[in-house]
Amino acid sequence: MARDNIQVPYGYEMPKSGQGERGSLWIYDSFEGYTMPRLEKVLRLTEERSIARAIFYPLHEETVRRMDRHSVAPYYARTDALRGPLEDSGTDVDWTIEAFEGKRKKYTPIDTALRFLEEKYEKPHFVYMTDFMANLFAGYDSFGPWIKKVRLFIAAETGLQPHPKLEAYGNRWERL
Repeated sequence: MARDNIQVPYGYEMPKSGQGERGSLWIYDSFEGYTMPRLEKVLRLTEERSIARAIFYPLHEETVRRMDRHSVAPYYARTDALRGPLEDSGTDVDWTIEAFEGKRKKYTPIDTALRFLEEKYEKPHFVYMTDFMANLFAGYDSFGPWIKKVRLFIAAETGLQPHPKLEAYGNRWERL
């Protein structure tokens, strides 16, 4: 097996693995009618799993319309409604509301969104979705490569049966 040679500055010490917080949790949702108990559940998950950062990714209304076929409040109204409870939560979790879809102002495929988040935030990557959104995600062609890169946390809100592709990758996701 070949070894990769790397150059490091004098005095560099390798970071100790397994210590402290690591990775990022991407919360992929429309955040329509998001309540404080649901928000606290996500923040608690971030703390319990020692995840370094929670990234809230609100979907643009056009993305929701194409994925879910129903209308939601405007993007900025939902983002502002999310920001207030996050600031009032008093949590120690490092959180960010990602404005990528707000800048695009149009439909963004889940593959494009996840690729953007993967390039911007540190590994390992965790994705938090509702069971409805996870079933939609499993129906896309890009699901296979992505489920190998990320770990899914699925919130059981509607009680839907998991998509057959989700069942095939049962070791890569966890129902909360």
